[in-house]
Amino acid sequence: MIYNPSYVKKRKIKSYTALFLSTTAAFLGLFWLGFILWDVLRHGLEGLNLELFLEDPAPPGIPGGGLRNAFVGQLLIVFYATIIGVPIGLLAGIFIAEYARGTKYARTISILSDIMVSVPSIVVGTFIYAILVKPVGYINWGGLVAVGFLSAIISVIFGGLLSFIFKLVFPVKSAGAGKFVRLLVALITVLFGVVVFLFLSQKLVDKIQGFNGWAGAVSLAFIMIPVVLRTTEDMLSLVPWTLREAAFALGASYYNVIKDVVVRASITGILTGVILSIARVAGETAPLLFTSFNNSYFTTNMNEPIASLTVTIFNYAMGPYEDWHVKAWAASLVITLFILAITIITRTIVGIKYKK
Repeated sequence: MIYNPSYVKKRKIKSYTALFLSTTAAFLGLFWLGFILWDVLRHGLEGLNLELFLEDPAPPGIPGGGLRNAFVGQLLIVFYATIIGVPIGLLAGIFIAEYARGTKYARTISILSDIMVSVPSIVVGTFIYAILVKPVGYINWGGLVAVGFLSAIISVIFGGLLSFIFKLVFPVKSAGAGKFVRLLVALITVLFGVVVFLFLSQKLVDKIQGFNGWAGAVSLAFIMIPVVLRTTEDMLSLVPWTLREAAFALGASYYNVIKDVVVRASITGILTGVILSIARVAGETAPLLFTSFNNSYFTTNMNEPIASLTVTIFNYAMGPYEDWHVKAWAASLVITLFILAITIITRTIVGIKYKK
């Protein structure tokens, strides 16, 4: 090959140009990120004190008070959203990655999940508003849906405990007996769920209507589900099929293979997805404007409008009082530090896993 100095020089120029542009773009992004963080830190420290966490808001126009109601409300909404969204996302991801592997159904769900991740959160808020908040006729559909979902969760937990007890008290020694036990447990679980639904309907349906905390939790869970689903699917797909075959060769059922081999091998990645989904919804405002709305008073009753930190920041930032602006900056700093802490914890977990 003939050495051509001009050709080598041109390639070096192109290489250095691409390197310069890439480095400039990276520093430009880091500059604006650092600028935003510095601005939040600079203004937020001014209003950061114990009163912010321990006292309720003062009347409008009167300095003082805190945002205890908003902190507690935000924690409640995110907590219940995690309870609702994470199990559904995990189960759906396991089903698509294992039971529906390679099918058109699995590919369709994966594509829809990718689309749902990109859907604006305000669209999710209006959708949940139309289902759970806005009254339809004389039937409280929002209350019925909420009670039905709660009954389903309770019955699933009851079914899992019942199955565990059956295995301890009545050890299964044949495939036929195991099938009969599973069928019996499923039947009892369904009947238990129906009874729970009928019981809770009389107690809760009339209390869950209009703007309420449950609708806010469901809207955030709706955002979390596709994130957890796609993460779970991707992590399970990375587990080599030979591990499953080795477990099958030992006589394990597919359920036990998934539970004891596949999930354990990918638990770090799944946990990372769960933590990132929590960080994803912790700073959402738009869905809560249409669902949980807001509350100027302290309450832990999820059946009524409940305060949230993000909506309070929005209201305070738009307000005419300087004290509100200071508290909005302080609350923004708290949320930023919370998301930063979650991100660091996630990276640490992943780093520990891969250092072993």
